Amino acid sequence: MPRVESIEEFLLGVGCAPAAAQQVAIVAEEILTNIARDAWGGGAPGYCVVDVVATPAESAIEVSLRTEDDGVAFDPTQAEKPDLAASLEDREIGGLGIVLIRNMTDTQTYSRVGTRNVFEITKSCARAEP
Repeated sequence: MPRVESIEEFLLGVGCAPAAAQQVAIVAEEILTNIARDAWGGGAPGYCVVDVVATPAESAIEVSLRTEDDGVAFDPTQAEKPDLAASLEDREIGGLGIVLIRNMTDTQTYSRVGTRNVFEITKSCARAEP
């Protein structure tokens, strides 16, 4: 798997503000960790690819991060939001990463293409100060 730091370095290199580049890197780490942990049962080998595209716009850098894996079908856009008002003792484990992804990105889309999960997030990243 790619190093998440490489994604952040790439975004900084194309002119994203440091805070925005770091947010995308955090989101990428959450997505890739979930794929590595949950996509394939019993430690079976699997396929995963990550594409990051940065497109300059008038006042921002439009970033798209797309993952594709051959793990079990899972649509993160349909996952239930955890009850954040519940006490820690009463909360079910999991789900906070999806909240983080939703809050730190502009859009999230999922599709199942054949035997592969395709998940894409977009974020309009502020430009770095000159």
